Amino acid sequence: MEQLDRLWQYQKADLDVVRYETEMRQFPMRQKLLKLRNLVADQQTLVKGMENDTAAALERLENMRAQHEKLEAQCAAIAEKLNAEDGFASSAEAHHALMQLQDAEAKLRACEKDLSHMVRDSQHIGARYKEIRQKAIKARDEYTRLKAVYDGELAKQTEKLNALKAAREEAAKDVDASYMSRYNAIRGQTMPPMAMLVGGNQCGGCNMSLPAVVTQTLRDKSRIVECENCGRILYVE
Repeated sequence: MEQLDRLWQYQKADLDVVRYETEMRQFPMRQKLLKLRNLVADQQTLVKGMENDTAAALERLENMRAQHEKLEAQCAAIAEKLNAEDGFASSAEAHHALMQLQDAEAKLRACEKDLSHMVRDSQHIGARYKEIRQKAIKARDEYTRLKAVYDGELAKQTEKLNALKAAREEAAKDVDASYMSRYNAIRGQTMPPMAMLVGGNQCGGCNMSLPAVVTQTLRDKSRIVECENCGRILYVE
């Protein structure tokens, strides 16, 4: 058998491996598993963000409560002094204290309003966090279940792929190193690297017509002949 014939047989084994690897990547269960994995990762990122938001909201809430208590104490102290008979030395001081009380009460009402909003927002964040976390747990459990099934399928697929690779390696033993080197160089640019001559003078890879001198050289099978257009190694049975 000529070296080109052996190289052609090697390409058949090589394409078997490539096709099966593509089939494995496009396996529906694998595609679903990848989508679930991405969903789990997105949900975990979202949960982490919600945890940070919740912590920040609780911190703001505690600060607002502390401010509220401080304003309440301030109002109570001013009111107590206003009610005392000897609280102020003059009416001007009493008037100033009254203005302070009114200002503190206004701030207290604004604080209570903000506090009410923050409590409501915190409750909303908490509910949203719970919902997202439940979705994350559900997606993770589904991923774990499906992966267990897929791992079993993958073991079978890997066994078949290894058999195809072994057949490819066996076919490579009959091919001269220089031919294999050229094949691999073209393979890095074009797939498949070899093309059958069709119609007597046409490249089966790019469908371009070839000069008569090229087809004559090709029929001799004495050396590698490449298509002038696509660069594939030409082959004729």
